[in-house]
Amino acid sequence: MANDIFHYATDRYVNKVVTGQEKGLKPIYLKKYVKFVKRYVKHGSSILDLGCGAGLSSDLLSEDYKVVGADLSKPLINYARKHFKNVKFQVEDARKLSFNDETFDAVMACGFIEHINEVEDVLNEMLRVAKKNGYVIVVSPNWFSPFKAMKAFITPKGYETIGRNRLQILKWFLKSLYYTFQKPINPRYVLRNPDIYGEELVGDDIDMVYIANQYDLKRFFEKKGCKVIKINADTFAFSSIPFLATWLGVVAKKA
Repeated sequence: MANDIFHYATDRYVNKVVTGQEKGLKPIYLKKYVKFVKRYVKHGSSILDLGCGAGLSSDLLSEDYKVVGADLSKPLINYARKHFKNVKFQVEDARKLSFNDETFDAVMACGFIEHINEVEDVLNEMLRVAKKNGYVIVVSPNWFSPFKAMKAFITPKGYETIGRNRLQILKWFLKSLYYTFQKPINPRYVLRNPDIYGEELVGDDIDMVYIANQYDLKRFFEKKGCKVIKINADTFAFSSIPFLATWLGVVAKKA
């Protein structure tokens, strides 16, 4: 836990997130995230935006909702508080949230769950603080989509998460084909152990620990008695077919 806090508070990590937000890179997909949320969560609802980073997602959501933005990184939360005044921001560890049970109408996270090793701990906390009949929404890149590897093979830069050269990317592509057919039948969490301290690159999910998959999350929520309404974030490009989707978007309604 202490190592995670240190990593997400480093200057190079914080600067990468802030620079991406200020240069307009993050708004491209965060607007799609907000559009996806609006399909399921009614106007005026109270929501928790988990893993909000430098705060832009929470600010965009605040146009329609009463938002609390939460993140583990204190420097990013300080930045968000300074730049976005319509949102309440606070430092939170998603594995043990400080909120009372059934606090929010909806709890959501975008581009966050893939950075969590203790996946079920976080999902349990999201469910705990969601109200009865409330929603839990998880949006994440689907790195096991074969389309991801195909695009990486054509243009490797920016896809170092799955391979530093075309041979490594080809191996990932074959792995992604396997999981494309395996996950709907017998889903299980697939984790990795990146060297986040020795790694020269920052961003592009280079620090990803959980290779997020919609069928893993669907199974979890169904075991908890939730109704799973959606498993692919079809506001994102190439994500209309769930098992090939480049982005997953799991929407679960708490019983």
